[in-house]
Amino acid sequence: MIRSDRRTRLLLGGLGACAALTSAVDARAANCSSLSGTVIYGAGGNSQQPFLTTLGTRLANLSSPIHLVYSDSGSACAGYSDLVTPTAITGTALYWDGTGATLTCTLDAGGDPVTFAVMGNGPQLCSGITPASGVTFGTFLGPVQTVDFVVPAQSTQQSISTEAAYYIWGFDAVDSAHTVSPWTVPANIFTRSASSYANLFLALDTGVPASRVATKGTLESTSTNMLTALNALNGSAPESGIGIMAGEVSDGNRAQIKTLAYQHTGQSCGYTPDSDSTTAFDKINVRNGQYWLWSPIHLYAQVNASSAITDTATANLVGWITGTVAPPAGLDIFAAEVAAYNVPKCAMNVWRDGDLAPLYSYQDPASCACKFAKATNTASALLPSGCTTCTQDSDCTVTHHCRNIGPPLGDAGGANVGYCEVN
Repeated sequence: MIRSDRRTRLLLGGLGACAALTSAVDARAANCSSLSGTVIYGAGGNSQQPFLTTLGTRLANLSSPIHLVYSDSGSACAGYSDLVTPTAITGTALYWDGTGATLTCTLDAGGDPVTFAVMGNGPQLCSGITPASGVTFGTFLGPVQTVDFVVPAQSTQQSISTEAAYYIWGFDAVDSAHTVSPWTVPANIFTRSASSYANLFLALDTGVPASRVATKGTLESTSTNMLTALNALNGSAPESGIGIMAGEVSDGNRAQIKTLAYQHTGQSCGYTPDSDSTTAFDKINVRNGQYWLWSPIHLYAQVNASSAITDTATANLVGWITGTVAPPAGLDIFAAEVAAYNVPKCAMNVWRDGDLAPLYSYQDPASCACKFAKATNTASALLPSGCTTCTQDSDCTVTHHCRNIGPPLGDAGGANVGYCEVN
């Protein structure tokens, strides 16, 4: 039980809830600048690495290949700093080939320039980073990803509240007056660095300073390490383990960990991101505003006085992700987002302006809610009204509009198909 005079809640229930975080990294060490086609250098943490993997694989398969070379600095803010300070990254970096394998390459001795950064949070959460004088960097928003409280897959725990998280990461289970059962073993409470996306959101949500969160429990340098540590508790002490990580990572590793339902302050019950945290990937509670911990992926790049990205290749990449530039033939951004367990903005029914800011109702001018629901095999009872496939407007008796005419879902060929969407 929770021992405290502060009102706390551990809860059960609510409408609750394909690949691993990365492929095994190939030790190949080609020179990054010698990769075929266009090479774009980026930096950031590993919370968005699953999306970059799906995207990088598709880019490498284009008739004119594009290779994303990514410096995983271990945390979101470190990657952002690599872009805006500015920095020429050195050593080795990750890239992806057309098979989806995560490979490494050697950066040039003089350093390769970072032209984009990626993280889940806004730069205001990154303390002590000041962009270079006279240079302006723009923020561009991509698909939505969640932050999840996770436990070993064999744990019987189902949910957690904001107040419970406050005590778990604020006090580290060091005294009986500030414990939340069953998470009472400090070594099995896992955290990330003070500049990581997951840590920053936990701090913002609970009010516990990120620097304090990073000193509690067992510090893990990457989401992969946290995943390994939590999985190691399966079969031995699954009830005592808990961590926090991006949904891109947790959704791809459900055999090892599971996502808890989360009750935000003021809510009467808890919600998982999906209608079922074991079998579904529909993100229904994210899209409808019941699951609180989410944010669009933030992309950063240098811009000119007209707010246009100065590097042409980076401008195209960001434009493809945000939907402002038509992608080249063979590049399905929607499929890349869904494969990384993210939600395209066009499928959202709510939105927010800023990190964990209040939610408001949202209707995208080119909705893809039906297409997303079909892509994630959403249960019939949860489909948007009138959601069916179509080939013409007259097929849509509810929405009266057939949108997203194109190849079937899953990057497959064949006849064109559309989805009945709201205008």
